[in-house]
Order: sequence, then structure tokens, then C-alpha cells
Amino acid sequence: MRKLMFSFLLLTAVVAKAATITVTSKEDSGPGTLRSAIEQANANSTSADIIQFSLPGSTAADVTISLLSDLPALTSNIVIDGTTQPFSALLNTNIRVVLTRGTTDYINGIIVADVSNIEIYGMLFRGFRADPQGPISEKKGGIYLFHSSNIKIGAPSKPNCFTGSYAGILAPYATTTQFLDNLIIASNIFGMTEDGRAAAPNESGIDISFMRNGLIGGNTIAEGNRFGANTSNGIALGAAEETINVLNNVIGLDGQSGVISSNAANGIYVNGIGSKPKIVGNLIVGQATGILVSNVGAGFQISNNRIGTGAAGTENFGNNRGVYIATSQAGVIGGANASDANIIAYNKTGIFIEVSYPISILRNSIYCNTENAISFKDLPTGKSVTQSRISTITSAGASGTYLPNSKIELFYDDTCPDCQGKTWIATIPTGADGRWNYTGTLTAGITSLGTNADGATASFSRPKLSDQNKLITGTTCGGAGGSISNVTITDATTFTWYNAAGAIVGRNSSLANVPAGVYYLIAGQPGACMLQSPDYTIPNVDLVYKAKANVTAANCEKNNGSILVTGYDNAVPTQLTWRNESGAVVGNQALLSGISKGVYTLTASNGARCSNVAGVFTVGEVKPPILDLKDLAQTVSCDGKIITVKGIVLSGTTAPYKYAWFNSAHQQVYNNLNLTGVIPGNYELVVTDVNGCVLSSGILDFTDTSNRSLKVPNAFSPNGDTSNDTWKIEGAANYPTAEFSVFNRNGERVFYSKGYATDFDGQFNGKPLPIGVYYYIIDLKTDCPKLNGSLTLIR
Repeated sequence: MRKLMFSFLLLTAVVAKAATITVTSKEDSGPGTLRSAIEQANANSTSADIIQFSLPGSTAADVTISLLSDLPALTSNIVIDGTTQPFSALLNTNIRVVLTRGTTDYINGIIVADVSNIEIYGMLFRGFRADPQGPISEKKGGIYLFHSSNIKIGAPSKPNCFTGSYAGILAPYATTTQFLDNLIIASNIFGMTEDGRAAAPNESGIDISFMRNGLIGGNTIAEGNRFGANTSNGIALGAAEETINVLNNVIGLDGQSGVISSNAANGIYVNGIGSKPKIVGNLIVGQATGILVSNVGAGFQISNNRIGTGAAGTENFGNNRGVYIATSQAGVIGGANASDANIIAYNKTGIFIEVSYPISILRNSIYCNTENAISFKDLPTGKSVTQSRISTITSAGASGTYLPNSKIELFYDDTCPDCQGKTWIATIPTGADGRWNYTGTLTAGITSLGTNADGATASFSRPKLSDQNKLITGTTCGGAGGSISNVTITDATTFTWYNAAGAIVGRNSSLANVPAGVYYLIAGQPGACMLQSPDYTIPNVDLVYKAKANVTAANCEKNNGSILVTGYDNAVPTQLTWRNESGAVVGNQALLSGISKGVYTLTASNGARCSNVAGVFTVGEVKPPILDLKDLAQTVSCDGKIITVKGIVLSGTTAPYKYAWFNSAHQQVYNNLNLTGVIPGNYELVVTDVNGCVLSSGILDFTDTSNRSLKVPNAFSPNGDTSNDTWKIEGAANYPTAEFSVFNRNGERVFYSKGYATDFDGQFNGKPLPIGVYYYIIDLKTDCPKLNGSLTLIR
């Protein structure tokens, strides 16, 4: 319905035909102004009116219209074409008129509400900001849209440019749903100067609610819009409905293909439970999120986009998140055909899926995303995705097991650290048992994507380590027999083991024959993604042999000592070496025998590296007894036929002893230490100690009995002439226990001696005895009677 701005009489004056209205003044209002032209067009009939420009001058200031208040809202069937301005004073020859805010009030540029069939070309909209504190319904834009249809903004060679505004094109959210149908926005520039080279940000380039069956961009590159430096969104489509096409736009690159980033913005944002977004052919770089699809329930398609990289696919222009799918379902990223493939590269996260299912990710080229290629958070209750695994990889093919009745996509991996599928190889269905097999030449490292029967795709397969059953064998005594086995890694064909110094020590899935130390495994595929295991420690066990032994001392002054090893405290060696004090080897068995006294060292070994001193043992010497004959005394019976031998002393530590006296015929005649009761003759005493050592006295001659009897003189003269000065008794030494007594005539004993060690010298108590006759009594302490007689002392 038209908004009548003039009286009926005026209207009837201008309805005769459609008009081309020319703007000739840059002023806010008055004759020839844009405001006046809109008023005239609004008053016209249903025929399309064209507002064209013919502003005088030659500079940018001459083509700049500074608005002091909102222009009248357009009625239907109006074309505003800035490209009709005769001269170009701006940075883009196809943009020739500037529309800017010239008041402190917050106003819109052009208002399109409740109308249809509007076209706007060749205009630069600048500075249409909104009150930061104002409600969403009062936000402002370069072009303000509401509940209209068949609107076309921009076209190839007829672009518009939007800078410095809350939104370049705005259709704010309202509580009452009022759709914009068949809206086309093509070939425009948002957030950059009109030549597309310098940042001139809006908060959002396009911020439209309730778009239905609309098109942002077009089927050709020329129809695509270019966005840069917008701080909130490049394209934001909220509460959208039905088919929404976002095609061939460039977001984040300036007109010279340099990054003009929006690090806090969404490149493309689509929201609408009843919408079916089709986001195809766009290039999106330098954004916080490249594409954000939120609460879309009717399915979406994201295909043939370049997200994070440029035309060559090698430019590192990454977004923070390439694609973010939130609370949505039945979406496809990529597609069944090669032409559907997105290139998603150099982002931090390539694809992030949150509370969304099923999302199919098919046939894309995904590589060099620095944190995650595909990441999931909080899938809907009861839903899950399963990561595929590759069991076998050879140069002639690959195989594995996945979910039944699903499909596997194989890719050549990228050259970046993470496992991401850069180049599609094949799509392979899985059987009812989940098995799959690919036969074909493989020339580089591969990875896979698994998509289940619901159409939900998981993240890329990658080497996965399972080491809960690992077996680590330690070394002994610094040897090189250590090993690590039962470490399983899927999706891997190359295995490289490193020691703690980073040196390569093995190239198999298991590590063997290495010394003790710390090792780790890097496994994966040549030139593709790799996995590094935790550090594994191979311990060393030093076998310490400690022997227990019984030691027998040498005795009898012979080499008859021994050492017998009876056991070990821990390990049992296989080799033994005995050495004496000089280091000479004297044995190699557990029993070392026939040795003399001394210190013996036992070295034990396992026959390889384990060797240590297992014990040091001292073999003592047991001294034989000593036979002491110096006090030997022989006595003869009173009749001279029987002899007795006393005073033999045997000392030693090897008792008990056995004694044997042998006569000259080597007949044993007695078995105690001191001999008695035998006839005079030659005898030998043989002593045997507890160790069996034998000691002999040699032949003792007991045949001479002549000096065995006492010869007692009856007088002596102690006068100091050295002749017969003492009472000498021959044979007295043979009776060491005999008692010798001398009495005077009064019966007083003046001399006594037990044994006759000192001769009687005629003195008593140190004084000479008087001459005279004395009497003696000699008790031999034998079976002989006592001897007595007189003794004359002469001076």
C-alpha cells in the first residue's frame, strides 16, 4: 500500500505516467534533493519510478548528501540508481553518490517498509550508527528493511558500499513475525572503503531478521558481496525461513586479496528453525567464526566454500573457528560430489559441532587447522558419533572395521601436525558386520572419516595408542636386553623409537635389545599425522650375589682347610671364581678344598655382565698341641725294676686327646700322659688330638736306672773352701715331690725342702749351725720306704 505524502490534487497531477526523477542538489531538503525525489516517487502510480542523479561539481564533497533526519520511507516500485551520476569522484567508479548522517540524532539512510519492487544501486552509505543503549528495535542501518518483498540491493557493476554504521543493511528483530521475501543483496561492499582496500567497519554488514527465500550474493563471482572489518557480523540472518542462499561472497579479504580481518565477528550467521540455508561458494577468512549455523532445523548445506584460506589454498588466513554448528540437525558440510567440497584450512578449529545431530561432513578438504579439525561438544541425548579406525595400511590398500551399514571416506593426510584429510581418495560403504576394504595404490599417509547410518560424521581417524597391556622387560647389570612390547597403535605404518637423548633406537612396533633408560615411540604414517607415546622406563637390575658358606680351618699343619658355599641371599650365579690372597685363581666350584690358612675371595657371575664379589672368607689354622718334656722326671721303684715318668706337659686347644705309649717293639703299653708301671726301656709317647693330628715325643730312653737312686752323703764341711761345702744328694732331681728334712740332736728341724732344688748349706735362719752330728729323713713320696741316717757337719 502506498503512503500518500501529498494531497489528492497533487497526486492526480503526477499519476499520469511513471517518472524518472533526477536529484540535482546535495542538500538535505528542498527542490532537486533526494528527499524531494523520494516524495515525488512515493506519490506516483504503480509504474516503476527511477531516481537518478546529476549533482554538479567534481569532488567527493559535491556528491555527498548529508541527512539531517530520516528520509521518507519508500513506496513500492522505485529504483534509486547512484551510477547515473555523471562523474565519478569516489574510489570506486561504480559508486558515485554518498549518503551520510549529518546530525547527532540516530537515523537510517533509506527506509524500505511494507513495500515491494525496490532496487538500490551505486550508493555509499556512511555513518548510520545506532544508540548503543537503545533497544534492538531501534537500531539503524544504511538501508532499513521491514516486511517487504522483491527487494534488490546492488548488482554487478552497480554495487553499493556500507561503512561506519550499526548495520549496512538492517532488518531488526521484532516480536511479530514480518517476513522479507525474495530479497537479493549482490555485489556490494561492507565494512571497507568503496574501493575495498581500507577498513571502514560497521558493526554488521548485513543484519536481517525474518528473511524468507532470499539471496545474499549470487550464482556468479561478480554477484558476490565483499565484507571486511565488520566488528560483529559480516552476514547475520536471524529467524530465517525456508530457502536462504548465501552464495559466492568474500568475507575478510580486501579488494587486493589482503586479509582485512574481523577477529571478533561471525562471517556468516544463519539462525531459524524453519530455514534451509544453502551456503555455497563463499570465501571466509580472518573471522572469529567463519560460518555459524544456529538452531536450524530443516537442514542446511555448506558446500564449495573456502574457509580460512584463499584462492590458492596455501594462504594462512585462518578463522578462529571455521564452521560452528549449534543446536541444529540434518546438515551437510560438503556433499557427495567433488564440486561440493569445502576447503577448510588454517583455522584454529576447522569444524565445531555442539548439541547438533546428525551432521554429515563429506568429501571436504580439511587441513592445517591448528587445534582441531573436527570437534564435538554435548551431542543431543542418546546420540553419539564413532571415530573410524584403520586397521591395515599398505601401499596397495587399506582396511578396517567401522559401524554396520555406514560409510568410510579415505583421505591423504595434510603435512601439518594434526591428522586431517586434505585430499579425498574414496568413499567406501561398510557391510553388515562393519568391515570395509579399499584396494588401490596409496602413495602417502592417509586418514579416514566415518559417517554412521544416521548420517552423522565423526572426527578424523588418527593413530591411537593402547598400552594397558604393555610389557616392559628390564636389563640386568647394565646389559642391553631391555624391551618394550604390546604397545598397540592403530592408523600407523611407521614406528620410530627414541631414547631420552632423541636418538633413534628402533623402527618396529616393539622395542628390543636396548639398555636401561627412558624411551618413547612416535608412530603414524610417512609424511602424515604422528602420535607420540608417553615415556616408558626400562629398569636395570644389578644382580648382587651374596654367598653363605661353611669354613673349615686347616689343621695338623697341612693344606686341609675348606670352604663350602651353602647358598645365596638372592640370585644364584652360574659361574664362580675363587682367588687366594695373591690373586691367583684356586677354584671354580662351590666347594674349595685342600687349602691352607689364608683369605679367599669368591667372585660370582651370571656368565655375562653381572659379576661381583660374593664373599671374602678367612680360613684359619688350628695349631697342634705342644708336648713339653723339659720337666720330665723319671723315677725308679725301690727295687729298681719299675719306672715312673712324670712332668710331661701337653698344651693346646684341640682336646680331647688320646695318648699311647709304645715300647721298642711298638706295642702299646700305656694310655695316659705320664707313664708308670713299666720296666726300664725305650718308649715313645704318641698324642692324637680331636682333629686326628698326631704328635710324637720321639724315643725316650728309660733304660739307665743308675742315677735314679739317691746317693746320700753322711758328712759335709760348709767352710767356704768350695769343696764339699753343701750336702749334695745325687739323684734328688728324679724325685721332685720328695721331702728332705734335717734335725739336730734335740729333734729340732733345721732344714726342709720339697724337692731338692737347693742343697743344704749348714745354716739355719741365716746363721751357721754348729759342728756336730745331725739326723735326716727323706720321704721320696713313692712306694719306697723313707730314708734316714746321720749327717756330720764339719768345719
